[in-house]
Amino acid sequence: MERADSPKAAGGVSYHTHTGPGDLAAMCLIVGAPGRADMIAEKYLKGSRRFSNDVRGLVSHTGKYRDIEISVTTSGMGGPSMGIVLPEAVQSGARIFVRVGSCGSLIRESKIGDVIIPTAAIRFDRTADDWAPPEYPAAADWRVVSALHRAAQAKAPGRFHAGVECTTSDFYTGQGRPNLFGVVPERMQARHDEVLRLGAACYSMEAADLFVWCATEGGGLPAGAINAVFANRHTNEWGIAGEELAAEIALDALVSLSEEASLAPYRSRELPKYA
Repeated sequence: MERADSPKAAGGVSYHTHTGPGDLAAMCLIVGAPGRADMIAEKYLKGSRRFSNDVRGLVSHTGKYRDIEISVTTSGMGGPSMGIVLPEAVQSGARIFVRVGSCGSLIRESKIGDVIIPTAAIRFDRTADDWAPPEYPAAADWRVVSALHRAAQAKAPGRFHAGVECTTSDFYTGQGRPNLFGVVPERMQARHDEVLRLGAACYSMEAADLFVWCATEGGGLPAGAINAVFANRHTNEWGIAGEELAAEIALDALVSLSEEASLAPYRSRELPKYA
């Protein structure tokens, strides 16, 4: 009989994602939208896929990009879903994570279709409070940030930015958008103004959760993120663009990280060592 404190699906695979040991590569992209996972697999892992599944909309694929085995798995929207998918991904072999997401830019000069590399995140997500106190920083691994920066410089000069993400638990009011009555509640407007004053680079809903979980519950797993700019909150422009650019930069960063000596224990799955 299965245990209630460590549930599994039939066959002993992870309960939600239905991935098992070794199904995912050590180098793993994590995306919110299942369609983005499929796009990455079809365009960049084509002809090399050894694993694919789709359970609860949590799509996962494993294949090769430039002879490096890479997986892409779906986290869904927001921190609670991220907190479900990450442990199951690690149990299935993933060790180094790069989120390929989308964001609302708070950088005035940014354009729709640009990309932003979060170096850290403001923790308005609330989910990460389950893993560490609010004072614990949500910071990307410096090696992952460096690899993303190098890849972006090579592939998209003038089209990439870096800075602190503001991770929220809500896409609408939580990011200073008007509610159904056409107003932003005074408290949330004040928070939005403070986020702007602090110089945050973008709004999204996952980076803080990814960074804190990997650093704490994940035992120090390296993680980073890159977001396609879908919105500019200063100019009020909106458009769905930049997903492929963000994915290509993330993939090239993983290739670079495959040669990083300090990450060898993660690529071999020797680390982390859990208590």
